[in-house]
Amino acid sequence: MHLLLWIFGEAIVGVFFYAFVTYMPDFAKGIILLATLVVIWYDRDFPTRTGKSYATLLFWLPIILGLSCGVVWKITGEDVWERIGIACICVRAVYRVIDRAVGPGFHP
Repeated sequence: MHLLLWIFGEAIVGVFFYAFVTYMPDFAKGIILLATLVVIWYDRDFPTRTGKSYATLLFWLPIILGLSCGVVWKITGEDVWERIGIACICVRAVYRVIDRAVGPGFHP
């Protein structure tokens, strides 16, 4: 049940980011994408990480889908793949912020 709530929440956040990205100019999309990538890979304890990272499939699924959509977007040139990819990467950044706010031991 808990996993279903996380998946439902992920879908809601994804739809929000998709709708948000739809009406943005390309320059703003680039800034948002850069900011989300910084959030995803920023680590306070760099280079020595002291806490455990609890990366699960639910955490990595949005980034895998986002990068896959980026590849399809480059191949086809359709804007819908770009928007879906950016929305997926933004969802992953939201998960990173939640993980940092709650701390180690957070399991979806």
